[in-house]
Amino acid sequence: MPKMGFRAGSARSLGMLRHTHVMERLRGEIASVMGGGSIPSREQIRRMPYLACVIKESLRLYPPVPLNNREAVRTTILPTGGGPDGDKPMLNIYGHDAYEFRPERWESGELANIGWGFFPFSGGPRQCLGEDFAQMEVSYTIVRMLQTFSHISLPIGEPNEPVGSEKQQLTLVLLSAEGCKVEILKG
Repeated sequence: MPKMGFRAGSARSLGMLRHTHVMERLRGEIASVMGGGSIPSREQIRRMPYLACVIKESLRLYPPVPLNNREAVRTTILPTGGGPDGDKPMLNIYGHDAYEFRPERWESGELANIGWGFFPFSGGPRQCLGEDFAQMEVSYTIVRMLQTFSHISLPIGEPNEPVGSEKQQLTLVLLSAEGCKVEILKG
């Protein structure tokens, strides 16, 4: 089978490229839910909890809108307030392993009691109306990629950079400044 390469700006955010055990677990979940079927339905995708965890973890580390600060309007004291007037507190709510790609953090109740623990689409009355559509679209794409290509990896010589060390470009949305070279094999 011939190998084919492509550059995909969002592929860098798919931690499964850098963590093959994640990709293999996803392949197993997809096979178990899909059986012999090839086109995933919405209901089938909703029965893939690990896929949802992988997407959440990717969006946690590489959110489409990387900065969404709030400003304290009056002097307050943490943990219930935001600090002196004008301060913009930034809290690390993910713990000591915040810079690790670990989809399993979303499986347990570890983040259940953290208000707004998943923030890529904002929340409350200003939450993105397209969140469900976007997550379903990404889910479908990942399922079809893993079904179609027997081999997806970083090409030989492409560095496996630690989370956050890649060159990024901050515009209205966060972009990979150099894309992500990917090697795929259909089979």
